[in-house]
Amino acid sequence: MGRKEQRKVVRVDLDTPVPVTISSIGSEVRYHLETSNVSFNGFFLDFEKPGRFPFTEASILEVWMQIDEGEPVFFNGKLARVVGPSSEGQEQVRTGIAIRIIQIEAESEKRLTAFIQSRLDAPHSLPKSA
Repeated sequence: MGRKEQRKVVRVDLDTPVPVTISSIGSEVRYHLETSNVSFNGFFLDFEKPGRFPFTEASILEVWMQIDEGEPVFFNGKLARVVGPSSEGQEQVRTGIAIRIIQIEAESEKRLTAFIQSRLDAPHSLPKSA
């Protein structure tokens, strides 16, 4: 029996935030941000007011993630969800937007996978389930 694919549920919290630039596809307007949480299929951007960006779930995004000293890893993404302030009575610690990778070239995927795997292999990092 094959092992169940677990890559999609594993994410790592990064000790040092990684710079991320996002833009609507074809737009000149770019947002320079950071993420401290990345997985094999996306990442989360923390914001107090996540509604400030002009993206919808239909928007295709261009994403550049600076995971090392080389060229940024480039991929296309989509807005997976917006996590706004909690409703009354609900406890929530993070607000922001989740970006899902929808298209990535093989070399970029290889670099991103190696980056995440190196964090998973580090003794101080504990993976979290999505």
